[in-house]
Amino acid sequence: MTNTWPLARGTVSEREAFALATTVLFVLFAGDAVPNMFTWYGAAAVWALTGAWGIAVLVRARPPIARTPRALWLLLAWFLVSTAWSHWRAATLASIAAQLICVLVAFAIASTLTWRRILDAVSVALRWVLLGSVLFEAVVAVVVRHPIAPIWTHYGDRHVPDAFYFSRAVLFTGGRIQGLPGNANLLAMVALLAAIAVAVQLAEGRMRRNRAIGWLVVAAAVFVLTRSSTVVAAAAACAVVLVLALLVRRVPTERRTPRYLAMAVVGVVVVVVGVAFRAPLSELLGKGSDATGRGEIWARVVELAQQHPVLGWGWIGYWWPSVHTLSDIAHRKGVTYLQAHDAYLDVWMQTGIIGLALFLVYVLTTLSRSWASATRIGYDADLEPRAFEPVTLFALLVVTALLVQSIAESRLLYQGNWVLFAILAIKSRNVLVSDEPPSIGDGPRTPRTRREFRWAADSTR
Repeated sequence: MTNTWPLARGTVSEREAFALATTVLFVLFAGDAVPNMFTWYGAAAVWALTGAWGIAVLVRARPPIARTPRALWLLLAWFLVSTAWSHWRAATLASIAAQLICVLVAFAIASTLTWRRILDAVSVALRWVLLGSVLFEAVVAVVVRHPIAPIWTHYGDRHVPDAFYFSRAVLFTGGRIQGLPGNANLLAMVALLAAIAVAVQLAEGRMRRNRAIGWLVVAAAVFVLTRSSTVVAAAAACAVVLVLALLVRRVPTERRTPRYLAMAVVGVVVVVVGVAFRAPLSELLGKGSDATGRGEIWARVVELAQQHPVLGWGWIGYWWPSVHTLSDIAHRKGVTYLQAHDAYLDVWMQTGIIGLALFLVYVLTTLSRSWASATRIGYDADLEPRAFEPVTLFALLVVTALLVQSIAESRLLYQGNWVLFAILAIKSRNVLVSDEPPSIGDGPRTPRTRREFRWAADSTR
């Protein structure tokens, strides 16, 4: 079997492509830190410059578009078509423009970096967010010693909900820290994704053991300090998927059907039990029987969706505060939440059943390719099966985490989650990890097995 890897056809240095990926992911996963520190005008400038850099790389790289996920382009096309009946047409056009730019930047990154360099970029960017969050919270708790708001706001003497603060100075008082993203749940997801990336790098021999353990401790500490039940569920799902992928990989392809059937039966049982006992499970996770108000939000979103069930109200992505039809839906403890807290309900309400079907195709095909990459046995040029490569698990674990979070948050539809998921979707459609020669663009790597020592020796001749 000949390994093929349709790289970009133009000239873009690996160093620049890696810098772009790291910068984009850091800026997006830092979340509210950008507008909170630089105002919304400054944030718009940062995002615009980052997007322009990504488009410039894409234009110079000229990657082939043939092997990119059609489901993604069909979904974007349907978002655009929804402009025809949108109840907030200006917001629809602006949101689509922003999402298209994000997809093009993701296309540039996926087309110019190998899987391992994408892994490295994700690791570096998210570790920076983690480190910056810990340092930020420490300075606020030790030096400032009181909650701080975004620098461009002035609340005066009026009562300010906790969610409005950039940091609540609770690092040493037992509260949930928010870090640079300005939200405990989002920071917890950064910790989980960073832990996945670092663990895979450690297994790959791309990070020294002591350094990796140190970062895993930081991620675990942030994970504990954020106490996000949604991300606890995501971490549990990742652990289960990891075990299942490793078990399936041990069995030849032609003998995997019984295991898949057993997994399907167990999955159905878990779903049934979860639905039947959702109230006590939610209480156990500290969310209350209503998932901390999400049940009420979901009910109102469903009411809206049922008014235009086939075509939806028109795409908007993140709800604009000026669109009162949406901003009047979710109020809790003085805070107006501008999302459905469920990506699938959000897509249904905005783009109807047709849009939801396209979104599900996009999500499920990406998950399917990630699973195939994690469980498929790769071969070298001599048709010899390769030794297990931990990097093949990276996309599957990240996709799993993002999809579990998408049940309780709509972040999969915009910002960092949207771009990271698009990178994995495009890259997995372009080439599976198990088909990518490990020597392309990755630099030296420490072999871990005798087979890998032989492969490394042969490849240098």
